[in-house]
Amino acid sequence: MTNATENKKISLSNPKDMTLEDAQALAEKIAYLDAGLKKMKEHLKLYVELNGAVEAGDVVWDKFPSQSYKWATEAKRSFAEMIAIEGKNPWEYLSFTASDQKKLGWGENVISQYAEVRINHSFKSKKKD
Repeated sequence: MTNATENKKISLSNPKDMTLEDAQALAEKIAYLDAGLKKMKEHLKLYVELNGAVEAGDVVWDKFPSQSYKWATEAKRSFAEMIAIEGKNPWEYLSFTASDQKKLGWGENVISQYAEVRINHSFKSKKKD
């Protein structure tokens, strides 16, 4: 990013009134701020790792634990059987992740015969090809 991008003032006018140039300037500013925010978070994370939690206003920055499970193949089968023994349909509680489906190497034409295809649209930026 250039200093021009860093210092350019952005006014958030009505999106209907924005020009393409206004939108491009806004996109460049967002990319600049996102990069800076990422770097600041990396620095704060290192500080927290070295010194402990940081309280700032009404938030605490710290490394909070999260929990997940890694399932062995046979354990998945046993778990599904236990759900069935409880009188419930295991397939109402178990799902297939997109990454699991990709591992099969089957195309959308095969998977779509078994599952409803859903398309979600996320607003985000991507590098140009």
